[in-house]
Amino acid sequence: MLVPNCQPLSLAASPSSRRKTDDLLAQKRLSLIMATIGINIVAVAFLTLAPWSDWKTGLALNLVDNAVLLWFVVQHRDRLLARFMLFGLVVGFTELVADAWLVDSTKTLDYSIGGGPMLWRSPLWMPFAWEVVVVQLGYIGLWLWNRFGSWGLAGVGLLGAINIPYYEEMARHINWWRYSNCRMLSHTPYYIILGESAIAILLAILAKEVSRSTWTTAVLAGTVGGAGIFICYAMAYAITDGIRLP
Repeated sequence: MLVPNCQPLSLAASPSSRRKTDDLLAQKRLSLIMATIGINIVAVAFLTLAPWSDWKTGLALNLVDNAVLLWFVVQHRDRLLARFMLFGLVVGFTELVADAWLVDSTKTLDYSIGGGPMLWRSPLWMPFAWEVVVVQLGYIGLWLWNRFGSWGLAGVGLLGAINIPYYEEMARHINWWRYSNCRMLSHTPYYIILGESAIAILLAILAKEVSRSTWTTAVLAGTVGGAGIFICYAMAYAITDGIRLP
């Protein structure tokens, strides 16, 4: 007499089921991150119509972004997005060195128009703004890289050269920060456009390590990312404006 296979169907199908679940979560995650980019673009555009805008609108927008991301992490128990947020937060605090260099050494960046509490030479909310940018560019860059290879990396470099400078341009109009004493396209320095293209590629490369590793790796990658931002800005500034020795 043949004994039927009594292995539970759920166990036999579990690897495939897990893959489907992971794929669905990845699609939802990508959609959410794209949505935050859309929200930010629209919000910043509307803020140009608000002459009262200052540091508080920057803080408010970042609170909204982080609330949306945290909601998704909790709702879906998404450890990957949580690691990306930690990665971005460490980048944001490490990047304060680059901000201080741009303010004090190159004297091209001015945050005084926004007012509000400062963290070293940056607005208090700036590390959290970078956190959101890192999550956005890091995750989308990783998706493009996985899907299109080196062309995907080039694509995220182009995205970085367009997306972040959009905020740089709008920042002057909504009283967040402004640039001067450097070569610029409208109100955005050439070194910012060049530097942030390289930064976007760097974030995608680091995001690959974050995506397949531990919380400790996220912290280490964030430290490298923050230092890399300083290097990218310094090299770009040297190319477009030349670093002037005292």
